[in-house]
Amino acid sequence: MNASASAPDDRRSPAPVLLISDDLFLLPRLEDAVRAAGLSPVVVDTPASLGAEGDPVPRRVPVTEPLEGSDAAFMRSVVDDPPALIIFDLNASTLPWARWLQVLKTSSATRRLPVLAFGPHVEEAALEEARRLGADRVVTRGQLSAGLPEILRESARTADAAGIERGCVRPASPEAQRGIGSLLSGLYFEAHEHLERAILDDPGEEGSVYRPLLHLAVACLHIERGNWRGAQKMLLRMRPWLAPLPARCRGVDVDSLRAALATLQERLDAWREGGDPPAVPFPPPHVEFRPIASGAEADAP
Repeated sequence: MNASASAPDDRRSPAPVLLISDDLFLLPRLEDAVRAAGLSPVVVDTPASLGAEGDPVPRRVPVTEPLEGSDAAFMRSVVDDPPALIIFDLNASTLPWARWLQVLKTSSATRRLPVLAFGPHVEEAALEEARRLGADRVVTRGQLSAGLPEILRESARTADAAGIERGCVRPASPEAQRGIGSLLSGLYFEAHEHLERAILDDPGEEGSVYRPLLHLAVACLHIERGNWRGAQKMLLRMRPWLAPLPARCRGVDVDSLRAALATLQERLDAWREGGDPPAVPFPPPHVEFRPIASGAEADAP
């Protein structure tokens, strides 16, 4: 993982599955099974695999995204390329599985990601701890070995690419157009209001481009108000919605949306390191938007 905010070149590449384990004998079998399921295994056998080595910084509120320390690095690596499934080996002695699982399931940016945990049947305390921390499915190692293909098929969750594509060639709703216009004019509160209503009107994956736009508007509003932490959380929550989108969606140039995210992230990182806070009023992000005429088809990505 540890990917940048920009999308992979091949938008149809297999979705990743994180294999959080240091078991050198089991990992090859897990990798083969993940590939057979049409997904891409990503082995995490040390915290350094995700750039998440080092001691964690305690979260001010333990039910929101970590913003400093190794847990923040773990979080950003996961949301940059959201996995279809995260598999935790509860017998992995070198990996902080309990802390990472708690971070994932108490953070808005990642709590929807499916988590499968497994461990020896004799380690009932660890299995119960994984359930308590929010793992979506907990099995013994024997159960995993006996039913691995079926468990992967039932547990992995990928974006509805066809549904997103169908939605992306449609025009943005009037409410969404008002929201995008407000965002590009620097009217961030108004953008939030319009885009929130657009999401309520079109809540499925076909309208998923509205969610990263909403998070971007709220991030800009937080920046304008001097709230570094709020802005950073919004950018983390924006990434998973942005990841599965094609190059254009409902008239929005998605690559320019990704570039706007990257630019804001750079500004936030510099601000956190002691640089000057952004100017107020905060200039609007550069996102290209070309409305699709009603009844017309969007340009092919």
